[in-house]
Amino acid sequence: MTKEELLVGLEYFYNGAPIGITVYAILKDQEIPKKLDIEDVALPNLQEIFLQNINENIISKEELDVLKLSDSDERKNVIYEYDLEVPEELKALNQIIENEDIPAFNFKSDNFSDVKALLIEIGDNENQIVLYKKMATVNVFGRASYFLKKAKERFEQINDEFIRISSGFQLMKYNDTLFVIDLSTIEKFFGFHDVIIKEAEASMEVIEQLGILENPEALKELVSDISFARKLTKVATSSPVLRKHIPNADIIAFASSYPALKNKMRLNADRSKFNLDTRVSKDLFIKLLNDDFLTSQLTKLYYESLAKDGVEENETPVE
Repeated sequence: MTKEELLVGLEYFYNGAPIGITVYAILKDQEIPKKLDIEDVALPNLQEIFLQNINENIISKEELDVLKLSDSDERKNVIYEYDLEVPEELKALNQIIENEDIPAFNFKSDNFSDVKALLIEIGDNENQIVLYKKMATVNVFGRASYFLKKAKERFEQINDEFIRISSGFQLMKYNDTLFVIDLSTIEKFFGFHDVIIKEAEASMEVIEQLGILENPEALKELVSDISFARKLTKVATSSPVLRKHIPNADIIAFASSYPALKNKMRLNADRSKFNLDTRVSKDLFIKLLNDDFLTSQLTKLYYESLAKDGVEENETPVE
């Protein structure tokens, strides 16, 4: 989904349509979310804080980019379309849309201290947004703590358990597409590292089939390094070099002449394969397959670029 398509879709929730909000809790060691019974008077304000967050941090952010998660890099101001294997816990976002018989949170059998995430569903029968909000332990307050609240001219003790809900969230599901808002949080949970390593291993298989490496084991040993594995995931899914079926000889010739690569990637005796004997050469090889090294046709200057938005050729002359 492009950024423009996402923004057009999100406009629906701001055009005055009669939408509502429902909140669910994901509890530790439970697969099915629990619906929170929230008083009607509180729901409009709760809905407003999340819609305001979406407006400020997605809709109104002109510099924001939308990329596929498999194409993730070091760019800032990016939200990612999740295009990898979905971890089990995140499948709960589908459950609340597809299942109308979600059980209610029960104060007798369910504990606030077991709430590890909230699912916030905003919309109507036709269109929905589902937000995934990780709940830190500092946002769940039990009876073991001691709190006071302002009441008229004095403070009163709060005896009940309660949770604090802020407007932040880490994922957003719109229609059938899941977006990662906070990548760092996702990387810490959900077995996401296992997903990345699995994708990196798939990329290694593709690289080995190229037959362009004298020592492919040099890359294999770095698959368990999550930062390197993330770079590897792009190769199998979106490498421009592989999509264009660039011959190995052309790849080697480019690397032997391009200033940022020349003399930094060793070749074997007959100069038919790369011999990756340093960490620098391994990083450069992945960048090479991802076509990160560019040359300006106008200035003939050399650049390394993460963002490579395609431009269609326009044959109509400008008058």
